Order: sequence, then structure tokens, then C-alpha cells
Amino acid sequence: MWMHNGGIGCWRQVKRRLTESIRDEWFVFVQGSTDSEWSFALFLDSMDRMGHHPLSPSTESGFGHTVLRKAMLKTIERINALIAGIPNDQKTEDCRSLLNFAVTDGHSVVCTRYVSSRTDEAASLFWSSGTNWREVGVKDEEGRSEYKMERRDKGADIVLVASEPLTFERGMHKLSNKVRYCDAMLTEVRADNWVTVPTNSTLTIHKQTVLVHPIMDEFHVANPSHTRSSKFARTKGQTITNAKKEVITPGTATPNTIGNRASGQASPNLDVLRGGLGELNTAM
Repeated sequence: MWMHNGGIGCWRQVKRRLTESIRDEWFVFVQGSTDSEWSFALFLDSMDRMGHHPLSPSTESGFGHTVLRKAMLKTIERINALIAGIPNDQKTEDCRSLLNFAVTDGHSVVCTRYVSSRTDEAASLFWSSGTNWREVGVKDEEGRSEYKMERRDKGADIVLVASEPLTFERGMHKLSNKVRYCDAMLTEVRADNWVTVPTNSTLTIHKQTVLVHPIMDEFHVANPSHTRSSKFARTKGQTITNAKKEVITPGTATPNTIGNRASGQASPNLDVLRGGLGELNTAM
């Protein structure tokens, strides 16, 4: 399963360069023309070039989260390099990319929250974990229910990733000891059920263990107090978070609160990832 929320910068100028960089096996795999489909083909091609054929997992437990994460980083690196290779006089579009990717081999999940900029904020991304996903009985006008994540012990049987929080109750909780922050990544834990993935980071889920790594490239900023602008992501129709880790949606001057998100409305981009991770949780 592959998911992309965002867009590849300078797409009209970079598309031919990207497609020409992909081996025939993955080139013919693509049925459409969107940047999301071609970024998936680029990911498959990157795995193949790393010595891991995407159609032939080496073990029954998949390729392993390390292989998936490295292939994801290589995919982002190749996208950035292709855009950088476009002559300046041919750059008629904004060349900044929003690359919130997610991929799974059925055993591990790797997600990214990424923007090819040192000054802009990426589209928002959150994760939540617990032991049970329980319906609370509140339905909206379309008959859809609200759900709440329960935590019956220190473990985590379920890990969810979404562009925006899917539940809105508040209450302090202790994170599982299976949550690990790698490479000195500094992450703020919110006082509700959802944790913000930092801009330009990968989030890896393997056996309900959550790993967060910074993406160390030319757009990495080591200073944890560094501030980024939300304007770019908002003009692209993406949700972002403010300094308080509250969600800001396009066209609003102030962030949505817990109360005014309780209608149950969610971004369409959530559906693919929510469904895919639900299937993954069942398989695991």
C-alpha cells in the first residue's frame, strides 16, 4: 500500500525526468499520470536498485522496516535531485515539494512528514497508540460514529497515523515504553491522544513499536526552536499545525479547536491511510 498527501514541486517540468529515471519494469507498472503514482514507481525502483526486488520479499515477515525507510529516504533524495537539475529558466512553477508519504509491506509501516524547504512547515501528520479502538456512540448527521482510543496497559496493540486527529478527547496519558525517539529527535508530547510528527521526519511502525527519525538532508534544521512558515502548505490546501501543535486548516486564520472539529468531518486524504492501517493492524 502507498499513500501520498501533498505534491511534487515543478511537476510539469520534472515529470519527464522522473519517468526516464525509472527502470522499464516499474515504468509500465504505472496506469495514470499523477505525481503520487509516479512517486510510488520511483520508490519501487529505489528498492530494486538497493537489491530488494519489490515483488520478492526476502522473508515471510516482509522486507523489514529498515529497508522500507532507506528506500523512502532514497525516493525523497531522488525527487529533490531531479528538481534541482531543472534549469532555472525552465522553472515556471513552485519547486517546493510536500511529501507526506506512507508505505507498508503488510508488516511494517513507514511514513514521512516532509517539505523541501528550510523555512516552510510541512503538511500535518499525527500518530496515536493504544490497546483498543472503541465506538463511543455519538453519530453525526450521516450516521458515522465517533471513536476513542483506550489504553488498558502500558502496551500498544494499535497504532494509527493520520493527517489530522481522528478523536478529540483530552486527558493525560503515559506513552508506551515501546515508543522510541531516535537520533536525538526532540518531539513534544501533546496532552491528548495524538502526537505530532515533526516536520521533515520519518515515522516507522514495527510490531507496534514507534520510531521517529529526522531526515538529514539539506533542508534539515537541527535547532529545535527553529520556526517555519505555514503559508506554503496552506496555499496548497494542506492542514498544518501551529506552535501549540493545534491543527490549522486552509482558509482559516485561527486553528480548529477540539470543539469545532467534533462534527466528525475529516480530510479525504485520511481515508486511504486509515483503511490501510486498519487492514495492517488486523494482519499484525
